[in-house]
Amino acid sequence: MKTILFHGASGSGKDTQVNLLVKNYNFENISTGEMFREMYSQGNLNAIKAHKFWSKGRWVPNELTYEMLNEWVKQFKKDKNWGFVAVVRDKGQIPLFEELLKNVERELDAVVYFKLSEESAIERLSLRWTCPHCGATYHEKYTPEKVKGYCDRCGTKLIQREDDTPDRIKVRMKENARTIKPILDYYREKGLLIEIDAEPSIEEIHKEVVEKLKLNGE
Repeated sequence: MKTILFHGASGSGKDTQVNLLVKNYNFENISTGEMFREMYSQGNLNAIKAHKFWSKGRWVPNELTYEMLNEWVKQFKKDKNWGFVAVVRDKGQIPLFEELLKNVERELDAVVYFKLSEESAIERLSLRWTCPHCGATYHEKYTPEKVKGYCDRCGTKLIQREDDTPDRIKVRMKENARTIKPILDYYREKGLLIEIDAEPSIEEIHKEVVEKLKLNGE
């Protein structure tokens, strides 16, 4: 079974691509975003601590994030491919991620990074809408909701994030570039990095992901 770390700036489509792998290639989607929301809704004590950070748009401390993540991964099936989505957000999380993989007896097969220009990120994110209840995301151009303004999953009225404005997107892109570089350098040196252009269509990107990860035999 494969173990892949997926990464990319906001708007790069990493969640969409991982969800396609879940649908077509026996993958589990493992992300800290869903983890924070689900564990918080369950009243988990660590998640309540974490909520004080992520609810204000701040980073959750590494140790707290991984204390939760080590618990969260226990629910996923070991006989499936695992797709971790952006669970390594700064270099200090690399050893914590490696320790987690060791604990669950899995080895990292590849790191897939979706590259996106600032111009495309602004176009994509400024047209993005999010469900405040379940976290589902929609895009006016690429993945519109079935009923305008309401979540397909739970029917909640969609909102647009305050930081999905051109000026704030530029700031986030610069911050992402700063924090992601040492992570990509690390995995490049280990021979695990696969960089994929996130500019083409969802279908074209999906085809390249499948080819690069050699999933056609599954």
